[in-house]
Amino acid sequence: MKLRTMLLSLMWLGSSLAQAEGELMVMPATLKVYNNHEHSVNVKNLGDAPLYLSISLQKVMNPGESPEIKQPLSALTHPGILANPDKLTLGPGQSRAISLKSLVEPEAETLYRLYIVPVRSMQVEEAPEDKITAPMSVAIGYGVLVRHMPPPGKQHSSWTHRCKDGGVTLENTGNVSVQLSEFEGAGIKQAKSKLALFPGTPQHFSTPRLKFVIDNKMQTLECSK
Repeated sequence: MKLRTMLLSLMWLGSSLAQAEGELMVMPATLKVYNNHEHSVNVKNLGDAPLYLSISLQKVMNPGESPEIKQPLSALTHPGILANPDKLTLGPGQSRAISLKSLVEPEAETLYRLYIVPVRSMQVEEAPEDKITAPMSVAIGYGVLVRHMPPPGKQHSSWTHRCKDGGVTLENTGNVSVQLSEFEGAGIKQAKSKLALFPGTPQHFSTPRLKFVIDNKMQTLECSK
């Protein structure tokens, strides 16, 4: 009987601890940012305990490619966007907005990722009150896709291809990304059936034949080896 009571107590304690956690909701998952407009990402704590959030913005240097190469804003000479604040505390049920401010009007679409990461603070005991530094353990967070866009009236979409080194190079000659679907070619993995082609980031494929849909039209490109 004592063992059963102990097991029930442990189960209740485990359930209570599971419930007493913060649960983060972030909206939207993708955001277009324009100059001279206000933009924000909303975060909400759906859990039963406070959430401590670390917020950072990084620029994607090779948009459309995998893996992505990213640079923090501190490493950029002229960042195009700022995010504010860089830290947040959310009580249970509380929501806040993270503001995104465009600093310039971009000539072409650029890509950023806004990372919102919950962190759990670890209590520091027997340390001087004026020198307490709480180490943090990182939990699962969110990476919001932020597209820094030229004004709608200045956007234009175009692309081209060239044969090179026995394969096909695709290049965006406009100033906004173009989306390719049903992407097929020898040696191309099925997971890459969709492709985003960004200005300033040509993509080369070693296969001499590519097939894809763009602007609702099927395109077939062939290069002689």
